[in-house]
Amino acid sequence: MRVPQQTSRSASLPGTGFGHSRALALFSRHAILITLLAFIAGFSLLQPETFFTRANLNAILATQAVLLIVALAVTIPLASGDFDLSIGFTLNLTMAMTAYISVEAGWHWLSALLLSLFVGVGVGIVNAFFIVILDVSAFVVTLGMATVLQGLMFVITGGRVIFGIPDQITSMSRHEFVDIPLVTWYAFALAVVLWYLYEHTPLGRYLIFVGQDRMAARLAGVPVRRIRFGAFVTAGTICGIAGILNAAQLGASDPNVGPSVLLPAYAAAFLGATTIKVGRFNSWGTVLALFLLATGITGLQLMGAPFFVDPLFNGAALVLAVTFARVAQRRVEV
Repeated sequence: MRVPQQTSRSASLPGTGFGHSRALALFSRHAILITLLAFIAGFSLLQPETFFTRANLNAILATQAVLLIVALAVTIPLASGDFDLSIGFTLNLTMAMTAYISVEAGWHWLSALLLSLFVGVGVGIVNAFFIVILDVSAFVVTLGMATVLQGLMFVITGGRVIFGIPDQITSMSRHEFVDIPLVTWYAFALAVVLWYLYEHTPLGRYLIFVGQDRMAARLAGVPVRRIRFGAFVTAGTICGIAGILNAAQLGASDPNVGPSVLLPAYAAAFLGATTIKVGRFNSWGTVLALFLLATGITGLQLMGAPFFVDPLFNGAALVLAVTFARVAQRRVEV
């Protein structure tokens, strides 16, 4: 009887196998946060006059807000086992619609918002119809939809930047609360809503169950098709809102913005699945991952890194994030 007791006590001591495993698991769960803090400390020491300033912090929060909204939207179909490659182009089209209707068509600004939002909802419905109802590959459908949306955006704008969005729209993003733009608060509010959905509602648990094992969820009586359908529609709607907010923040419609959000949004979503709730897509992990990427790129740019550091950094982060997320998922399954 003494041997098991001694083994049990020694296993809990620091430096032993059990203690080492717990420490490793704790580090893995908070690795993104630790790395983010290390980035902040390192760049603050290297660039104290430019990086560790309130102006730089506000700039990061403001410029990443719309991207954070898109990244959080991405986690919804990902959690259900699907993915949506049209998210950036949905943002592009709704941004173009907001600018064109409110500026060149001369319609009331509220009509521009409602029609743009309807476009986002419509994209989600079309994606869900082909993928969920007709059982077509999500990769094929959303990639094709992305091309269609980009073409429609060029039809509407002619590839031009449209300036002069009304103040009633721009104020939705540019006004500040405690010196932070409203668009940033919207992004954090969405993170809270999705956190509550994933962690504290039956719908969130069903969503994750469907993503983990679709057949088992169906046998358990979970309405798999309705949940997947709703995930695409919700993601399209949120990306439509993101397009409106981006137009409001810029005061214009830029045809080059949408495609540039696809890579960092997915990198943040997959990297976020390696922290907080390891092996699962989650809102706070996505928030930390996105600001980790933004902090790294900003710090390197302030140190004089060339312009192409942005796609290189995000591309490498996406590959590593998918790899780490897959490894984390396997550990959870084991």
